[in-house]
Amino acid sequence: MTSINPNVRDVLNRGVLLDKLYRLKDCPVDLCKEYGKFASRYKSILNGKWSGGSKLTDAASEEFREILIFLYESLLKYKTFNNAFFTTSKSLDDFRAMMSLNQVCPYCDITKINKDIVSVDHLLPKGSFPVLSIFPDNLIVVCKACNEVIKGETIYLPIAHPYYEEVSRHFTFVIKENNNNKFTIEIATNSKNSKLINQKIYNFIKLFKIIDRYEKYMTAELQDYRTAVRKSAIAELNGVAQFRSITRNDIENCTRKYFQEAILDNTKLKRAVDGSKIKNDYINQIIKENAYQNDIEYIESHFFGFVTSKYE
Repeated sequence: MTSINPNVRDVLNRGVLLDKLYRLKDCPVDLCKEYGKFASRYKSILNGKWSGGSKLTDAASEEFREILIFLYESLLKYKTFNNAFFTTSKSLDDFRAMMSLNQVCPYCDITKINKDIVSVDHLLPKGSFPVLSIFPDNLIVVCKACNEVIKGETIYLPIAHPYYEEVSRHFTFVIKENNNNKFTIEIATNSKNSKLINQKIYNFIKLFKIIDRYEKYMTAELQDYRTAVRKSAIAELNGVAQFRSITRNDIENCTRKYFQEAILDNTKLKRAVDGSKIKNDYINQIIKENAYQNDIEYIESHFFGFVTSKYE
């Protein structure tokens, strides 16, 4: 006879779980196979190639939905269940803390997350895909704004998965600055992208309202980032000025040097810096277009005062 861990028995004896399981006894579908079918075809759903159809009857489907959501929303929070299976009383909290340590939200890339302001999102919503409510790959640790305010139960398919596709590698932000120091932002997908990848990227950006949020919140961030580059160049030139006069050639070379060094290496940063994608695209755009004129003139004014520029 199989013995049951006393702590597990305590959970089962609460009655809620047993009651939900009992109601599935007449289910005409093998639920383990049903879960396996959805898990094995998860990428097909993300790619818009499979609708996630199920053989469950409407009644059984609702019962199955309830028990899976119960497992995620309730059972994982029971201290006795966690102690029995994970030797900790708070496995879900520990998972959130581990996944969010010094990280930026993988959806928006602008919000730093930590264990106190983190949310676990079901990329494919559990309301529409209850079978996947406890599927590990479908659980994404993100900021609360993306999950609870922006996304909710909405999904557009096909869609990019932040753990499967490195979303930032498939497109480039194009930043246009108007006369009022405001930015308009567009995206340009990579020429080597497949049609499917482009659809997944566009739907990802649409779902999380990336363009609108960036135009609203990142203008000041990008301006500050560019100012920091200028200040770094000025600091080095101030050091040089202790020994000799600064020339305009010094200013041009130093400006270009610090823009080159402003590119963030995300492989080393491990997503610890917010807005790294758009900051890199902004700096790369300046470098590619050789658009240093305002920066050089700003630094020149620091050393020579406001004089008629040679660029005019």
